[in-house]
Amino acid sequence: MKTDLPASAIREQMNLLRRSPAFSGSERLIELLSYMVEETLNGRAADLKEAVIGNAVYEREPPYDPRIDSTVRVEARRLRKKLEEHSRLYGQSDPIRIMIPTGTYVPAFVLNSGARDASPLHQPPGQDIFQIGPGAVIAVLPFRPVSGDAATQEFADIITDELIFSFGSEPGMSILSRATTFAYKDKQPSIRDLAAELGVDAVIQGTVREHADIIRVTIEVSDPRGVVVTSDRFEGSVLQHADLPERIATTVVSRHRFDTSRLRARQVKPRPAAVQAHGQLYKARQLLDRQVPESLRQSLAIFSTIAEDAADYARGHSGIADCYCDMFRIGMVDVATARSFARPAVGKALEIDPQSAEALTSLGVVQAWLERDWAAAEASFNTAMNYGYHARTARVFGTYLAARGREDESERLFAEARRIEPFSQQQDIAEALSRFHARDFPKLSEAAAAVALRNAPMEALFYMALGAHFAGNPEFAHRALQPLGNMMMTHPLLVFARAELEAWLGAPRRALALLEAGNMKASRFAHATLACSVGDVDSSIRYLDLAYQHRELSTVWVRMDKRFDQIRHHERFRVLVGDLSAPSALTA
Repeated sequence: MKTDLPASAIREQMNLLRRSPAFSGSERLIELLSYMVEETLNGRAADLKEAVIGNAVYEREPPYDPRIDSTVRVEARRLRKKLEEHSRLYGQSDPIRIMIPTGTYVPAFVLNSGARDASPLHQPPGQDIFQIGPGAVIAVLPFRPVSGDAATQEFADIITDELIFSFGSEPGMSILSRATTFAYKDKQPSIRDLAAELGVDAVIQGTVREHADIIRVTIEVSDPRGVVVTSDRFEGSVLQHADLPERIATTVVSRHRFDTSRLRARQVKPRPAAVQAHGQLYKARQLLDRQVPESLRQSLAIFSTIAEDAADYARGHSGIADCYCDMFRIGMVDVATARSFARPAVGKALEIDPQSAEALTSLGVVQAWLERDWAAAEASFNTAMNYGYHARTARVFGTYLAARGREDESERLFAEARRIEPFSQQQDIAEALSRFHARDFPKLSEAAAAVALRNAPMEALFYMALGAHFAGNPEFAHRALQPLGNMMMTHPLLVFARAELEAWLGAPRRALALLEAGNMKASRFAHATLACSVGDVDSSIRYLDLAYQHRELSTVWVRMDKRFDQIRHHERFRVLVGDLSAPSALTA
């Protein structure tokens, strides 16, 4: 098969695929694809038959016979799916697409047109989405009570006032007065007409419903055309009535910061494309908040599109960096892959906006978790704190300090992050993770007593349950078993969560079976803690060794993690974590 594309460009695309998270752990599929590509580029596409591939790639002895061995067909189907996954989630900006058409083993090489018709920005890619102006102008319309009773009406008015106050205090944002917007209280105005009449960049409206002692607030943000760019829902018990409006308003404002230094300084204002891009960023951050593989892939796809489309907006690039750092954190990609994508992305974000708190925070995460440059990371976090109050900055800085054994400073930053953004699943995870490793089991027990099992992020629930067990409160740990068992087993750190918790609670049967079988989806660190839960010292140290060799992020907690107490006296463990003065290859 001939192609008009340069062989060097196709081989460069192969290098991108080798680093793609879609192919993480799929080295044999990359080997298969490389063989197909090189044979095609060298003019031997006609020789790409099933038997030839089976012998060349899979080295069968006796020779591969497709009548009795379906390996090549099965692997080709897997390869097509991986290529589609890469193209959909990570390859929007790749210059070339490599495909294996069904019914053949000969790859096709096509230029990536970029398919801009469906772009959420509705403008040519790579354009500025801000223009000279005095910041953003927002209208908060009076929230509507759905149930209609007086108490709900009062709550709706209060939350409207809280949003007006909170947005009005935000640098770079102007908010229409209560007198202006409350003139529309009993009306259903056209958002398009209202935006044109009032000259606003975005309109916020919502509803309040009370049912069975639960207050539910739904909030929509629309652009000047009346198109909803973000929607969110919050709920709380009637007992939280007093501070619930303030907590919701604070969270909404935190999530809707543009984090653009020129807008904060009122040097620019958003074009319509900026409001639409911000809506996509909001969705991407919500997906990132979930901290599971599927949502991280979806988040990365959105950030990548925004980074390509919005030339003057740093947040798409910093979002890419955050995605790769979190993919590394939970074990989806290795440290080299994460750094190869995250470092350039955060560099581009800071090139666009050197005073972006979000980008500086991303830089600190790269320096801390991917480069282990603790001093540089702390300097970046402190610089980010100088550019405003951001929940993510306080949260990840707090987690960093907890990993460095500075629990008091960590707790102060967690309190600040919670004040800035009271509703946050990432905050729930950061607090549970850090407090478990700091052995602050009383605080974990307090959180466990207040948590609703159906709403708790699975990672936070797991660490709260472990903390409850080690604090002598097995009741909560037993209650957590069911939701952990219902979890989709795709999170590399949590694949063994239920089995490990059962083992710590005295029922090791499932853990022993899983440890014997192993699981490629689980991280090496997860294997090590599972082994500890059943008292298998040799397996625990062996898996920890592998975790260190692969620089899994969870190893930063090994010195603190109570689960390893039973093996701390072993010399092999002490050498592994660097507690002996003798040099060791394990800690190099």
